[in-house]
Amino acid sequence: MIGRILGGLALAGLCAGGAAAQQRPELSYGFAITSNYIDDGATQSNDNPAVQGYVEGSLDIFYAGLWSSTVDFPGDDDFGRDRFEFDLYAGVRKTFDLLTLDASYYRYLYDRSGDCCGEFKLAASYPMADLGALNAEFDYDPSARSRWGEVGTELYFAQVWSVGGTVGTDFGSDDLDERKVAYDVGVNRKLGGNANVDLRYYDSNLDPGHVVVAIGMDF
Repeated sequence: MIGRILGGLALAGLCAGGAAAQQRPELSYGFAITSNYIDDGATQSNDNPAVQGYVEGSLDIFYAGLWSSTVDFPGDDDFGRDRFEFDLYAGVRKTFDLLTLDASYYRYLYDRSGDCCGEFKLAASYPMADLGALNAEFDYDPSARSRWGEVGTELYFAQVWSVGGTVGTDFGSDDLDERKVAYDVGVNRKLGGNANVDLRYYDSNLDPGHVVVAIGMDF
């Protein structure tokens, strides 16, 4: 399943190539069950399992959709009472020769605390022949003036396997005690139909390591 824009930039790049030649509206959707919801190197589900899903409509290079996940934040403030996250997003994807660019805006909402914030995202994916893809993403929240940059790679083999990882940083913009740096490495296996299983290790200098297993399906 595609989670946000970096749920798999290589996969997003492949989808973008098809979307550029699309002549009629299309609808895609999917769901996943994960042992831990990790975003930018930090758990959003208090190290507990999460259920996620999305629906997305596209026409030519334009797309919009809704992504959602269960959440569990510690504390007794508004975020501590939240149990669901809803991400509304819209953007454009276009392939120039081999390079796929994806520009979008995401708005984050929660069931109790409501409208949280929003981010502009710019992502790029470049294939390495049939071996895999190089990926990059930059996110910017104009209200909080926070930034997140990430680069990664994905390598394919045996038609159903892929291995890869990413490394990212907040450039010291999240007003934490120190600059946050996070990385992940993992392996993905395509199952029958449109299902896949992903085993991944996440770590950052501000949150201890997490081993996460996710099973998803796209339609």
